[in-house]
Amino acid sequence: MKIIQAAGAAVLRDGPHGREVLIIHRPRYDDWTLPKGKLEPFETFPEGAVREVAEEASSWIRLLSPLDRTSHLLSESAEKIVAWWRADAIGPTDGQVKINISKDGLPEVDEVRWCGMAEAAARLSYAQDRSVVEQAANQPYTTPLIVVRHAKAINRKDWDGTEADRPLRARGRVQARRLAPLLSAYGVQELVTSPWRRCAATVQPYALAHKIKSEQLPILSEAEGSADPDAVAATMRRIAERAVVEHRPIAVCGHRPVLPTMFAALELPERAVSTAECVVVHLTDTGAVHAVETHRPLA
Repeated sequence: MKIIQAAGAAVLRDGPHGREVLIIHRPRYDDWTLPKGKLEPFETFPEGAVREVAEEASSWIRLLSPLDRTSHLLSESAEKIVAWWRADAIGPTDGQVKINISKDGLPEVDEVRWCGMAEAAARLSYAQDRSVVEQAANQPYTTPLIVVRHAKAINRKDWDGTEADRPLRARGRVQARRLAPLLSAYGVQELVTSPWRRCAATVQPYALAHKIKSEQLPILSEAEGSADPDAVAATMRRIAERAVVEHRPIAVCGHRPVLPTMFAALELPERAVSTAECVVVHLTDTGAVHAVETHRPLA
């Protein structure tokens, strides 16, 4: 069976009369649903969710905690699987995205509406959408802290310079560029990195695109971090506290040998992490880990 991958979001806000959710009307189907759609080539699920909400609901969002995936049959030979997130609206798109037109010439979406929970439950056309909204409404508010392993670097045996200066290889530079929209999906506002060249270069495309200056901490380097794991752990706890207290999404880029200590500081088990892979840790306002997801830019 053909699997069609899609992504969407339950976008919530506090309205004048309580919590509201963003829903859309599609004239082709005459239904009310949540914004979602198929992934584009080389697009990750988080990127797809943000893009689809922008295109269908004219709203920029940042992703919060992940929700259960849903699936339904499109035909006897095709199934659509949708990855969902709870999300915050961070502003209108101001016409900066394309408006999709369906094959019959109608706009894919002709009405966007913020509804209270009771109205949304009554108006939404599909039980799966109602379940997604209910699950999103029951999630605690979370802030993402993203731990990133640096992108693919030139092999040690092929580099004659210092280890701190070993650069990204061509594939790694592509990974770094593709990492930027993935970090953007979570609304990253702060970058922390090892000062070694391959780590700093991994987050540089995002820093340039969003006009953010990354904070470079020597304790996160492979040399200092491996020699002083207690200091690495203390640093990670401070970063996590800042993220939670300020509701400030932060991405931290480090080296493979230091990652186990970084995870342990967040009370996460050690795990294998590929180059440029992101471990997205969703922290509640008490600093507890609510959910963990992993994504890698497709390059």
